[in-house]
Amino acid sequence: MKKILLIEDDDGFALAVKDYFELKGVKIDVVNTGAQGLLKVEENNYKIVLLDLRLPDVSGLSILPQLFLKSGGIIIVITAFADTGVVVDAMKKGAFDFITKPCDLELLFLKLKNILEHLEWFDDELLVGNSKSIVNLKKEIKIVSKTRIPVLIVGETGTGKELVARAIHVFSGREGNFIDLNCASIPHELFESELFGYKKGAFTGAVQSKKGLFKDADNGTLFLDEIVDLPMQLQPKLLRVLETGEFRPLGATENEKVDVKLVSATNVPVEEIRKKIRSDLFYRISSYVLEVPPLRERKEDVPLLIEFFLEQLDNPSGVFRVSKQAMDALVSYDWPGNVRELKSEIERALLLCSGEEIDISHLSPKVVRNQKSIEKDEIKPLRVFEKEYVQKVLRACGGNKSKAAKLLGISRLTLRKKLKGK
Repeated sequence: MKKILLIEDDDGFALAVKDYFELKGVKIDVVNTGAQGLLKVEENNYKIVLLDLRLPDVSGLSILPQLFLKSGGIIIVITAFADTGVVVDAMKKGAFDFITKPCDLELLFLKLKNILEHLEWFDDELLVGNSKSIVNLKKEIKIVSKTRIPVLIVGETGTGKELVARAIHVFSGREGNFIDLNCASIPHELFESELFGYKKGAFTGAVQSKKGLFKDADNGTLFLDEIVDLPMQLQPKLLRVLETGEFRPLGATENEKVDVKLVSATNVPVEEIRKKIRSDLFYRISSYVLEVPPLRERKEDVPLLIEFFLEQLDNPSGVFRVSKQAMDALVSYDWPGNVRELKSEIERALLLCSGEEIDISHLSPKVVRNQKSIEKDEIKPLRVFEKEYVQKVLRACGGNKSKAAKLLGISRLTLRKKLKGK
């Protein structure tokens, strides 16, 4: 599968790029018009789209929003004129970066190679899948990453909230660092100095100045996991940073400015967050809420995730498939620990499997018990199913047996027998 699409009407430049990249072992598709480009991104899952802003049929800027929404990857604009206004407009419409022509092909190749390596986060276990919820999540990540507004990620434990946060940082194009902090892991009395830093002599033991995490994340992204554990006395200070872009380290006499995109996360339902976060801060950090679906709500992605794990995990026996019985068990299990639990299950199975196929015997007892329970439930005498259905109809009729019998097309006597399981 080709990873890169070039939309470029300059045949000489397009041929030079295509030949150079293919010499380096990277396949690249080339089209000459905007219409062809839009058709290509609908048919293929490109990692990167290179878009010339001057095309024969349309302006690159005019189709950029469509490409941004339809493409599975990121968009880099190409221009022969480094017009700051045009570049800024392109960035606002979803472009990740820009390149001016003519350009050094080696530098272009290294730049795109670096981007592809960073995009491995976007292909990690969280985002493997074709379910509607994951496809929508990918689109939302791309949209919200290009904005300055704070993002709140909500999802159960093990769904991959940190991976979503990292994907937002990658797609934001920010040059600064991705800094993460689990709010539950920091003692309350150290929180302020950890976030905002301190000056030498600010308190006993402060023998030298220390930068805080906000400063470390300047021009980048700060990810606060388990945001509900943020101490109440620190919440007004965080709100001030979000509103003014300024903070004051402990012991300092002047404010410092930062440009930080804040991403927060929690496994607590949104309605519960309001009880632990003051309302003004809550509305600020939840400007955009991303919900990461639990694995039980996207079971169609389980086989794809298993295939991914078989390729990525340590697999000394060369296991490359899962038996139908084992796959049925893995798909039917609800995975309360989500993707993280599924990954651990496959790791366990690979340790136990000495052949080429994972079978039901290689799965943990909890998964096997669940499958046996389902199989047992499915095999019932016909009279049991009839009794359950008649009871359902009777409830729908408010307990009126005559009405229920009429709806079922049977006599009241037969109805009574069905209710007794006869």
